[in-house]
Amino acid sequence: MKRIILSRKGFDAKSGGNASPIFKDGRIFSLPIPQNYPSPTKYQDLDFDGISGDELLRETSASVLPHNYCHFDPLLNEEIGIFGQASSSQTELKNKGVSPGDLFLFFGWFKDFFNKGSDLHHLFGWLQIEKVIEGSENIKDFLKEVNMEHPHGYGDVSRYTNNTIYIGRRNLDIQEKTLPSKGHGLFKHTHKDLILTEQDKTRSRWKLPDEYFLNSKKLFLNRLKWEDEKNCRIFYKGFGQEFILNAEENPRIIDWATHLIKKYG
Repeated sequence: MKRIILSRKGFDAKSGGNASPIFKDGRIFSLPIPQNYPSPTKYQDLDFDGISGDELLRETSASVLPHNYCHFDPLLNEEIGIFGQASSSQTELKNKGVSPGDLFLFFGWFKDFFNKGSDLHHLFGWLQIEKVIEGSENIKDFLKEVNMEHPHGYGDVSRYTNNTIYIGRRNLDIQEKTLPSKGHGLFKHTHKDLILTEQDKTRSRWKLPDEYFLNSKKLFLNRLKWEDEKNCRIFYKGFGQEFILNAEENPRIIDWATHLIKKYG
């Protein structure tokens, strides 16, 4: 594993207009962004542990409607995990050497609306790359072969330049050792270890655990940077989707990600 990618997904201020929900019982669900053209999924089709799409939207007072289409991506709760990327974000991933064996950790904007909680950047899922499929025709062929639907291979996909999907491994593989943990999945409950935002700070002020991130070397391969390196603090600027970390020179961050998946996945 050479790269760990913190990948921002789900509702934001421009798409959806509100945070994804942390429920009263601690469960979390990342609401996918709206899509103005047909996709495999409408919000009313969503189901999370028995919570309907309508309930998910009501929890957040979202500006979208149940019959609206959504861009349900990544798919992490199916037998096969799939994440799609395109355009300049995909070019960035490719140019930075993201490849099979590397790990996406997905995060987004969450809030406990019931308890009037703080706005948080919170991890909600993961996918370790088994293979990368490039090009719309290849993507459609794969989805047909496995009998799945995904926005990056549904209908007219000419809107996607550099169209690519990442397929998750069946089981997590760390340093050529296969673990019992799944290679893709959801963190279904909130926990402080999954929260990137520093306690009592705005959601863009991050505090990463010293145990794994202190004395990192050439950690950030694109736009992130330390604000306070000695205390592992970051001021997240909020632009872009993919934030690529150098795990090759900082193997302790692999231990961090593995710990999260084994304990909370």
